[in-house]
This record gives sequence, C-alpha cells and structure tokens, in this order.
Amino acid sequence: MNPLRNLVVAGSGTDALLAAATLKRALPNLPVILVRDPQAATGPAGESTTPSVLQHLVHAVGLQGPDVHLQGRPVWTLGFKCLWGARGTFFRSFDAPFAGNLSGFLAAEKGLDASSPGAALMAAGKLFPRDGANAFKPLEHITGLTFKTESLNAILLRACRVAGVILREGKVTGFTRDPDTLQLEGGGSITADLYVDATGRDAHVATLAGNAAWTGYDLPCTRAATVLRRRGSEPIRPFTTLETLDSGWRWRVEHDDSVGMGMAWNPGFTSDDQACSELVAKAGDSSLVPQVQAWDCGHRTAPWTGNVVAVGDANGFLEPLSSLRLVHLIRHVQWLLRILVENDGIIGERSRELYNRVAAQAWDETRDFHAIHYRFNTASDSGFWKAARETKPLALAELVDLYQSIGPSPVLESCIPGWPGVVGLESWMAALLGLGVPFRHHPEIPASEQKVWDSHCEQRRQLARQAVPAELCLGAARNAVKPAPRVPLP
Repeated sequence: MNPLRNLVVAGSGTDALLAAATLKRALPNLPVILVRDPQAATGPAGESTTPSVLQHLVHAVGLQGPDVHLQGRPVWTLGFKCLWGARGTFFRSFDAPFAGNLSGFLAAEKGLDASSPGAALMAAGKLFPRDGANAFKPLEHITGLTFKTESLNAILLRACRVAGVILREGKVTGFTRDPDTLQLEGGGSITADLYVDATGRDAHVATLAGNAAWTGYDLPCTRAATVLRRRGSEPIRPFTTLETLDSGWRWRVEHDDSVGMGMAWNPGFTSDDQACSELVAKAGDSSLVPQVQAWDCGHRTAPWTGNVVAVGDANGFLEPLSSLRLVHLIRHVQWLLRILVENDGIIGERSRELYNRVAAQAWDETRDFHAIHYRFNTASDSGFWKAARETKPLALAELVDLYQSIGPSPVLESCIPGWPGVVGLESWMAALLGLGVPFRHHPEIPASEQKVWDSHCEQRRQLARQAVPAELCLGAARNAVKPAPRVPLP
C-alpha cells in the first residue's frame, strides 16, 4: 500500500466546502481538490448549529471572528424552546448544568427556566448579559449560530481558497474503475487516491461507485417542507423553536432579516398538501412556495468502501430535531483525519472498518436522542402522536431505563460512548428533564442545598431581566472592528 498522494472532495454545498477546508488546513502538504457544481440548489430555512461548530470554524477552518460575523452574518442562538413533552414547554440551553450530584433533581422539582444562565436568558427573551451601562458580554462558548446557507457557503469558499484548496467546477456524471476515476460533464475526468463524497443525501459518488447499502431508522416523520419568510418588525428570538403539532412537528430558526420555518409529518396521518398549507398559513405569507423533501432517516451501512468515503449527509441523515447535522459532518471529517494521520496516509481495510463503526455509533446515539422526543411527548393525543410514542431508543436504551430508575445522576455517563459522543450527557439530561420523563429515585435534598439553588436561580433571572436583546447585540458585533469579550452598544 502506498501513502496518500492526493485527495478529491466532491460536492457543491456546505458539506463539501467545510470538509475541503478542514482537510486542507490539517494536511497542508496534501493536494486537496474540490470538484463542485456551482449551480446546485440550497435549502431555504438555513443552518442551525451548536457551540462546537463555531469552535471548529475558528480553530480548524481558520475563520476569524470578523469573517464569521461580518461576512457570514449569523444570528446567535442559546438553545431550544421546546413546546413539547409533559411540561408543555421547556428551554434546553447549550449550557445545561445537570451533571452535578443534585442539580438535575433540583431542576426536576423546581423547573428548568433558570437552571443555567442560557436558560434564564432564553426565558427572558434576551441574548447576552450587560457589561456595565453601555456594553454587553458575548457568551460564545454557550451559543450556537444560525446561518443562511448562502452566507455560510460564501465564507467557507473563501476559507478553501485561503487554505490552498484546488477548486474545479464540474458536474460529476460517472465513476469508472482501473484506475478509479471521476467522470465529469463535458468529457473531463479526475483521478485521485481518495475520494471524499460530500454530495449530500444523494451520495452521488458513493452510489456511482456501487455503494448503495443503507441502514434505515424507524422514526415517525418521513416528509418535511421548508420556507423562508421576511421577518418584519418582530424581535429576534435567542433560540430555535420546536413545536408539537397534531400531525407532526414544526421548527423555526432565526435570521436577522428573515425567519426559516419547517414542518415534519408522516403522510399516513396528513397529506403533503395539507401540511404545506399549514406551514404557509403559519408563516403568514400566501405567496411562499414550500420546498418539500422526502426523509429517509438512517446511514450508509459502509460509508467508507474502497477509496470512496462518505461524509455528512452522504454518510447518513437524521431530521433536524437537535441541530446536529454539521456536528456529524465535523465528526466524520475529524475521524477521517485522525485515521489518515495516525496511519501516515496509508489506507487499509482496518481503517475503513474503524471509520464505519465510529460513524454508525454516532448515528445510533443521535437516532436514540430523537427517539425520546417522540416516545415521551405527551403534549398531544392525536393519532400521529399515539403511534409516535411507540418509538423506542435502541443503542442507548440502557441510558433511558437507568434514568427512569435513578433519575438525572452522573452515573448515566457510563451509558454514553466516549467517542464520538455527539449529543453528550448534559443534553441527554436536559432533554429527559424537560420532557418530564418520570424517575423512581428521589433523594432527600437538604434545605441548605435548595436555598442555594433558589438563590442562584434568582440571580440568573435578575441578570436576564437586565440583559441585551438580540437585535442590539447583532448590531454592536457587526459594527465592532475587532471581536472582544466586552462589546459596546451602539
């Protein structure tokens, strides 16, 4: 086996741009060629992310704060407002603090709305705390970002050029063997030692290479529609909204001048036309034309086969219930990089098996995280939700069973894979607590502990009441010449 001499990334959207920039930055001496079709369409609703994505954009892709905020023009998001579960509504912040010995039990008893600074800010409709009379303090370690797809792709394309990625426009039309070669529209071709398929859910390169085996997941929703509407004068929400509907669920992501909305459903309980009509009515603009998608949740059984390795949506797909799409892509690329570096670029069958196993574990964990949102949502007794509550966790069933026995204990961490661990213990606890999943063990909490908890919650509420709304934070950050821990208000 010979060391890797060159690498081709195929794809036109966010997956391909992010993968190419990450690979080239980590392997600066390896020629990385990005084959992309500039005419490819993008989704209208936008991309909602978690805090780890911003860290990756800065540390692995090389983007600076001004690049991200001035050119990408994202909106900060502190987590999710869930109109969901036995509580009816709850906030799941990115800084959920429930791994402590008693914090989860206290939150179960007293509520989650002030359980962390992020939750308190969301409950107050504010984004960041004040820092003096005329400034605010960004908390980017606990915030995700919501991008319009076109803006995110633009900054990633610039990152590719800066890193030295070789850009080649062309539409992939075939894959031939001996030697393995990509065929391009118009008669061109390109040969490489390794092909990274980042072409999205079609997995165009992997499919052309004969890798079509798919492992499906039995999640209730198989259809979705998305729209993008103008914002108007309404305030920017500092969170992504997830809402229970009788026939499925709806999501809303925030942009500075628009709102991305989507609806998920099962055609066995409502028609596509009815679902799209409901979405357009909720958006309040009859001129909108929803973009409809058919969902096939699951993952490619062997995403790395031969010298073609699938990443991102080409590797697998799950509905956007937890904003982990880009987290999966990043995990795929990071794991591929680790394998290449530790094996000096020499690829063997064991490397492929290892990549495929880790990718499957990551999908299984996220699938089960989604499953609990269906199984334990009692906000509706419609026919759809009665059927949806039959959805059960599989790979992490032990974690859920243990939670129902002992409650939000740090012991639950033993049930979560250390790598890739795309969801994490805190998010699992926050979701189970927010959903109101009952548990049998209720320790006696000393009055002193309860008093401290109540005091901390009140301090967070007070901080949130005086905090700064999203519009002011965005305007100040985009006017600032340099990113800083303390940003003056305009």
